[in-house]
Parts: sequence; C-alpha cells; structure tokens
Amino acid sequence: MGFRLEYRTSAMEMEQFRRTYQDRERFLACCRECPRYETRWSCPPLSFDVDDFLTTYAWVNLLCARIFLDDETIRAADTAEKMQTTGWEIVSRVKLDLEDRLRALEARVPGSLSLSSGGCHRCGRCAREEGRPCRQPEKMRYSLDAFGFDLTAITQDLFQIEILWCREHLPEYFTLIHGLLAAAPVPEEIWEAAGLGRGGKRGVTDGAFPENKRGGRRLTPA
Repeated sequence: MGFRLEYRTSAMEMEQFRRTYQDRERFLACCRECPRYETRWSCPPLSFDVDDFLTTYAWVNLLCARIFLDDETIRAADTAEKMQTTGWEIVSRVKLDLEDRLRALEARVPGSLSLSSGGCHRCGRCAREEGRPCRQPEKMRYSLDAFGFDLTAITQDLFQIEILWCREHLPEYFTLIHGLLAAAPVPEEIWEAAGLGRGGKRGVTDGAFPENKRGGRRLTPA
C-alpha cells in the first residue's frame, strides 16, 4: 500500500469555535446510532461536564491530515471487503502516529491537551464494556466529534477540503482532524518541529512510515 500525507493547521478561539461548530444535540443523536456508543471511554456519553472541560482552554488548534492514496492501492481494493480492510489499516496507522506526535507536542505547549479523530482503538476491547476504568488513560484522547463538533463544516470552512467517502472504490484521499486545546495559538514553527506543519509532507510505501525503514517503531492498527 502506498500513500502520502499532507498537513494543514488552523486555530480559533474556543468561544467562537463552539458558537460556530458545536451542535451537541444533533451530533449526540448520531453518536447514539454508532455501535461504539457507551462502549468506549473516548466516546459519548462522556463522564464529565463538557462545558466545564472545554472552557478550561482558550484556543482550539486544529491539525488536518489528508491521506492521498496511490492509484495502485485504489485499484487493488476491488471488493467491499478489501476496501474496508485497506482503508481501516491506512487510517489506523496514520491516526496512531498523529496521536503519538500530538501527545509529544503537549510537553512543548504547557497546559495543552490533544484531541484525536474518531473513537479510541488502542485496546482490542475497551474496559468500559466491562464497567472498568480505562487501561491506558495516559494515551487515550477524546475526539472533536465526541464533543458535538461538526467535522464536515470544520474541514470545509477552515481547510477548504471536502470529506470523501468510500463508495464504488476507495476515495482519492481520507481526511483526519486532530486538535490541541491550549491557552493560545500554536506557532507554526512548533508544528513544523513536530513534523506536522505545511512542510511536513511524507510519502509512505507498503503502509510503513519512513522512520520504520530506519529501524524505528512499526505502527499497527489497534
């Protein structure tokens, strides 16, 4: 599998961001239809007061990762099963890598907290299903949609990108939106230092990130 990554960043004051993009009732209704509802600690219903949590942070820093698939990868996924398997593997690898990079970024931005995309998949079976606390609270992060934010509108308005979906074949690209809640906008040089700025494009072959070929850690879906 081959794909390349393109990053874009943006930032908005929390109050304006919530006023523009948050619709908890609408998106919580969508969450109730998801099989992960009440089965993941990262997913609704959340175990704390959302308003109190979000107002702790003055700014929302956003990271948009666009995953462009090469033609061979799209052609090879010629059945519904292959489309699902290939798409899941690619998106999961990128998602886990971004989570790790953003958690590392938290250390460089005091008082910040990163947000992921979609539900947490770090454990094969979430402890919430057994009524137990999260096994990896130091790694688990909530996603923007868990707070009722409109990811489609965010992606279109702030990054001028249309979200594509799998239909008869894999899309040209997938899109992930992650975030960093903080007291102020994150400077571009901080994003760049983390390899996540506009200059942080990376080509990936056979699902392995370039650093893996140098003996680094290989990412696998949860």
